[in-house]
Amino acid sequence: MSMPVLGKSDYRVLNVVTLKKMATTPVLAEATGLSTDQVEAALSALADSGLVLTAAGSAFPGDGADAALAASAAEHYAEVREDAGVIALVDRFEDINSQLLITMSAWQQVDVGGHKVANDHTDAGYDDKIITRIDRLVQRLGPLLAALTAFDQHFAGYRERFDAALAGIDEGRHELVSSPTQDSVHTVWFEFHEDLLRTMGRERKE
Repeated sequence: MSMPVLGKSDYRVLNVVTLKKMATTPVLAEATGLSTDQVEAALSALADSGLVLTAAGSAFPGDGADAALAASAAEHYAEVREDAGVIALVDRFEDINSQLLITMSAWQQVDVGGHKVANDHTDAGYDDKIITRIDRLVQRLGPLLAALTAFDQHFAGYRERFDAALAGIDEGRHELVSSPTQDSVHTVWFEFHEDLLRTMGRERKE
């Protein structure tokens, strides 16, 4: 049986719920750009179809969420998937992503006598070099984010979230480099990557 195509608002909400694994209405409103009323209406419709579960004020993806998103993305983003300019930028992203993974590893661990040990962040010069590298990698996403935003405005949110994380890092909040519990560069990057793969109908490269 074919999976029904979700409307754009329902798709945006379910997409963010799935990316975050658990999300409240305010978080969903901020991430999707929809009003609270629109988010609640979407959650109600998605819950009725079993695509989200709700508990203690949070929404969780249901068993059919991934399949519904895949079917809907194929419909909503068919034009994007055929755009040669976007395809070239997405292909280029794979190299940028590999560099980001290496850079994040360098942030978390340092080489001491040929052995990797946890970075205690006492070497400000070393950390500053890594932060500069991360900043440059985020800036390299600019053309891809702009191209995707031309097709769907929700991608503009990633630019705003990256800018907020980088501004916080500049203010000394270094947890915004890679904290999994905050809207860090690493968190935003991971969600963008998953969103990009779904949009383009691609699988993650190991």
